[in-house]
Amino acid sequence: MRKKYLFFCIIICMMLFIMIDFELYTFEKITSSHFKFLAMILLFFTANHFKKMILIYTIFCDFLLLFTSLYCLGVAFFTIVHLLYLYQMQPFLEYKKKQQECMILLLPFGVLLSFFPLYSIVICYSIIFLLHIITAYTQKCNNLYKIGLILFVLCDCCTAISFLTKNIIVGRCIWILYLPSQILLTFTKQHYFSTVLPLLQIKYPH
Repeated sequence: MRKKYLFFCIIICMMLFIMIDFELYTFEKITSSHFKFLAMILLFFTANHFKKMILIYTIFCDFLLLFTSLYCLGVAFFTIVHLLYLYQMQPFLEYKKKQQECMILLLPFGVLLSFFPLYSIVICYSIIFLLHIITAYTQKCNNLYKIGLILFVLCDCCTAISFLTKNIIVGRCIWILYLPSQILLTFTKQHYFSTVLPLLQIKYPH
């Protein structure tokens, strides 16, 4: 029941930031970025344990890209986000200790990557994201998960076009695609992962 209320609040946040972005309504001292960030915070509380760990990195990236000009660091850590989704497809990472080790080991990688030029970081990000997509399709992931990835790709395309051309309309579409993609990636499991896990729980009980 709590998740339903949180999801309802996320939808309200989405409606509000769309209204602000398209100049249908304005608030004093509150921008669309505040509602976008709040929606991601609310999404965090709907997630399971491992998705929460991924969303920690995701929310950190969102903060950097929404409220700062640290684009290199933001994109570098989004690369880690996709690596974490890839690692989630490995059954042994269901266990808490392995998840924490994974996050700690990838942290220095994100920091180091952020020192490279932005175009280099984008190339690395694109390769990891492409690998994420290929793995999702080859392992026959949940269809909703695949839709989430497609929306994520479209969001990134809009981000690139907006960054290069300064097109306002395209820029307004970024979060319309991004938030639904995050919802789908958070709420759905990969087929392979959910199939193998019950067997592992029998062999390696908690």
